[in-house]
Amino acid sequence: MLPVSGPTMNRRHRGLGSASFSAFLCLVLLTSTALVLEYRSDPGHGSQVGARPPANSGLVASGESVTQAPTPQGRGADAPPFQGVVANVTVGSGPDWATYDSGNGDVYVANEYTNNVSVISGTTVVATVTAGSFPYSAVWDSGNGDVYVANEYSNNVSVISGTTIIGSVNVGASPVDVAYDSGNGDVYVLNYLSNNVSVIHGTQAVGSVPVENSPASAAYDSGNGDVYVMNSYSANVSVINETSVIATVPVGSGPQDAAYDASNGDLYVPNINSGSVSVIDGTSVAGTVPVGLYPSFATYDSGNGYVYVANAGPNNVSVIHGTQVAATVPLESSPSSAVYDRGNGYVYVLEAYSGNVSVINGTSVIATIPVGSGPQDAAYDAGNGYVYVPNSGSGNVSVIGAISSPVETVPSSAPGAALWLYALNAGVIGAFVAGVAIYVMRRRRRPAPASSF
Repeated sequence: MLPVSGPTMNRRHRGLGSASFSAFLCLVLLTSTALVLEYRSDPGHGSQVGARPPANSGLVASGESVTQAPTPQGRGADAPPFQGVVANVTVGSGPDWATYDSGNGDVYVANEYTNNVSVISGTTVVATVTAGSFPYSAVWDSGNGDVYVANEYSNNVSVISGTTIIGSVNVGASPVDVAYDSGNGDVYVLNYLSNNVSVIHGTQAVGSVPVENSPASAAYDSGNGDVYVMNSYSANVSVINETSVIATVPVGSGPQDAAYDASNGDLYVPNINSGSVSVIDGTSVAGTVPVGLYPSFATYDSGNGYVYVANAGPNNVSVIHGTQVAATVPLESSPSSAVYDRGNGYVYVLEAYSGNVSVINGTSVIATIPVGSGPQDAAYDAGNGYVYVPNSGSGNVSVIGAISSPVETVPSSAPGAALWLYALNAGVIGAFVAGVAIYVMRRRRRPAPASSF
């Protein structure tokens, strides 16, 4: 007769097997639970319900969650997200124009009603420079590093070096716009009431060029070295080389602020009374593009090669490629001007009546940022990546950031949990499966118990 210890040992082994099975199962459950909890707590996978935009971001939360529009064509998904308003900088009364000086990294803001210029570094006013009467526009001369400010009511131009006035140049009647010719180093000043253009070199007037009726804006063509002057009441454009008009190009009615397309060498001129854009190649019209009512401003996006035209009538922006409208982007209210941010590839469209700035990526609005009252001609600061928006009705400048994430939780591209937790979970599961396999194989190979007789 076999010893009674045989069955007892079999029961003991079965008990030990059951205990091992339970222990392995508990380990699997524990590591899997920890893995799930770690995964859900990861910012890249967890819920963003209740996440709020950072303070003063200018971004609007929708319901209980903060949403960010998907990135359409444009820079693509790798484009840096915008941040919203990072500061509102108090300046003089009636700020209407901002100009960036890449030499010293400062932004110059012309304050029409206080007759001065605020110099902003980052988000701080570092100087207030007295100008002439009703400073209307400004341009930076990259050749000598000076800023030229057109004073509409005093008929002169203030020349600023850093934070100091180094000259005042008398020009024609009612100077309203200035353009810099990097080819010859001259500054061209458009005199609205005297129908001429004053040419300044350094702090001296070196010429006066007669043009057509009411020159209101100008653009420099770096491809051919010419300056194009939009004559708002004569439906044409004067083409100036050095100090001579070399051509007068007929366009639509009321030509406004034009944009030069460096990719094809053409100039895009919005005609506010014709609802069209004239495309000028050299000294001839290469095409006329119908857009919305009252187009008043054009901006070139060097990232995608599109030209963006602000249409005040239908509250939209026409996106032009070549001589065709590639898309029409609806806005909340009438656009007045725009600026291109080459750092993130976005176009910032200023809406003067709503006090908003619409941010366009490619052909879609990805954000609407509240700023101050009556936002006007903005400037992009390539040094810090900010966009400076003068608010003419608020007496301040909204500084829009373009680097940080618009929500406090930043999506992660890494795995949702720590790598050691993945390894532990995999090891436990592997050991459990191996144990079960060995147990089954042994059960199959075990001989039948001996007979008791």
